[in-house]
Amino acid sequence: MSAGRLVAGVATAGVLAAGLATVVPLGAGAWPLAQVVALRGLVALLAALAAAALLVVLALVRRARRALLPLAVACAAVAVAQVAVLAVRSVPTTGTGPTAASAASGPGADLVVLTFNTLDAVPAATLATLVTDVDADVVALPETSASTAEALADLLPADGWQVHHAASTVPGIAGTSLLVAHHVGTYPQAQSLDNRLGTLLARPDGDGPVLVAAHPLAPTVRGAMPAWRAEGRVVADACRSTPDVVVAGDLNATLDHPALRDTAPCVDAARAAGEAAQGTWPAAAPTLLSAPIDHVLVDDRAWRVVDAEVLPAVGASDHRPLVAVLARR
Repeated sequence: MSAGRLVAGVATAGVLAAGLATVVPLGAGAWPLAQVVALRGLVALLAALAAAALLVVLALVRRARRALLPLAVACAAVAVAQVAVLAVRSVPTTGTGPTAASAASGPGADLVVLTFNTLDAVPAATLATLVTDVDADVVALPETSASTAEALADLLPADGWQVHHAASTVPGIAGTSLLVAHHVGTYPQAQSLDNRLGTLLARPDGDGPVLVAAHPLAPTVRGAMPAWRAEGRVVADACRSTPDVVVAGDLNATLDHPALRDTAPCVDAARAAGEAAQGTWPAAAPTLLSAPIDHVLVDDRAWRVVDAEVLPAVGASDHRPLVAVLARR
């Protein structure tokens, strides 16, 4: 066997192994697979481009066919497999309407939940327009200061909003704010959960769902991986163990990551609505090439997902908003 064919064989095996690892992401809690699997659409695009480039080479250089054809097939297989996962996640698992924005004001909508990591860079007036447009009842705002949240509440309709805030202990990053319309229930206080970017849980004094506005740490560097896994578990455990809960926020995880792989009895609203292939970060990239890391999770025993939608980019934030429309069971 020539050296070229040996290298091509090793590369083919590597591509197939990497493809299998991302399609069935059993190691998605480890660096760097956690970061790669978050961007399935981008992986699919790069694999398809690599396959196309190899096919061009094969057409021009016939003697390279025996060495490079298996590699081209491997790249194409990885691209197809990634697209297949995205396609499955684009199929609703529950009955949904045309768009979450239109469903919010239609029959069967009992609670509209909006989550938006604003990067603390979107003014209250812009947020007020967004909240009003989707007719939100609950608004989770990671990376949003308490002052912006209070200013937003003042701009919203006069029936009144309750505002809670969990501070961030990471310098330069604003905490997480939660706004709840008074008609949802009375929420006199909220407790902070063990997430350093700010995560809070609010229980109603009487009727109303338990609300969690969440923002676990991001897996930005290798050293952050243990904290990312631990903080994600805190949010997932809160969802699994709390009846009638609605969790919303920037969870810094996709459905492939350990924290969100098994949240029963909670379900992901975007997955239920067939919107789970649409990413929310970064907002500058097309949704299919972005990471779907912003979520609304709901107790499936108490809530039915009517619809969910990733909205267009708003202001200077690096995330897109996500809105979910829920109905009581």
